[in-house]
Amino acid sequence: MLRRMIAVLAMATSTVAVAQSDAPPRVVVPDKLAGYWALVAASVEADVPIMARNISSPGCAAVSFVVEKDGRTSTIKVQRVVPAGDLAKVATSMASNMRFEPTVTNSGRDRVFSWLIFPFNAPTDPAARTAVMQQCQIDKLGWNDR
Repeated sequence: MLRRMIAVLAMATSTVAVAQSDAPPRVVVPDKLAGYWALVAASVEADVPIMARNISSPGCAAVSFVVEKDGRTSTIKVQRVVPAGDLAKVATSMASNMRFEPTVTNSGRDRVFSWLIFPFNAPTDPAARTAVMQQCQIDKLGWNDR
């Protein structure tokens, strides 16, 4: 009888743990991401091909991702890229290489779904740079947009 109760308790506990890990992450707008996770600057690397379509054009890419409990990214998706071409591949590689550290307020290492805009060959003039980046602006994404 005691063995049966222990087995039932173990199954119930594992079911709760599985349900918690399957829960969708918290959706966090880019401006609030630093309140949960701090980007490790050294982790921002990209695989850039020598030859690709629009690779040297000014542009941007909005990329969504999940920051997992270990600070690695997953569920990476290019939401918008301007101009069309191979910048999406570069943005995907950047997002997959990013690493984050939890902030003091995120001691539980909560998983979050967020997005960032990556600039490519952006002009040095602030107004021109803003104009390029505005093309990839996304006001709102939800977990269903992954």
